[in-house]
Amino acid sequence: QSGDTKYIIPLEMIQECIELSPAYKEHMKGNHFINLRDSILPLLDIRTYFNEGESKSTRENVVVLRYGDYKMGLQVDELYGEFQTVIKPLGDVFVNVAGISGGTILGSGEIALIFDVPKLIEQKMRQIN
Repeated sequence: QSGDTKYIIPLEMIQECIELSPAYKEHMKGNHFINLRDSILPLLDIRTYFNEGESKSTRENVVVLRYGDYKMGLQVDELYGEFQTVIKPLGDVFVNVAGISGGTILGSGEIALIFDVPKLIEQKMRQIN
């Protein structure tokens, strides 16, 4: 979750999840990168990227994604665990929303958007280069 929106990340793209501790934040110094085990990991803050509202959560998390040879961290507010979902197309309204591939209805009845991880990584790599 980021802000008030719940998101789904395809499990095969997740390498690991870590807490964005105060030590990581201090080393970031306003940049969107962290040093993860002597490797520079670019971060994409989902709250900023999708213009989400402020979070009630006091903890920030990074979901480390891998797609091909690329790694990136998604900065999110809450982690909920593993769910089986059925992908529903979102239709023409969302066709131009980069980084979203579909949606699903959670067991609670809430709607969650499904990340298009390759597109998110592509967007971040364009920003870096």
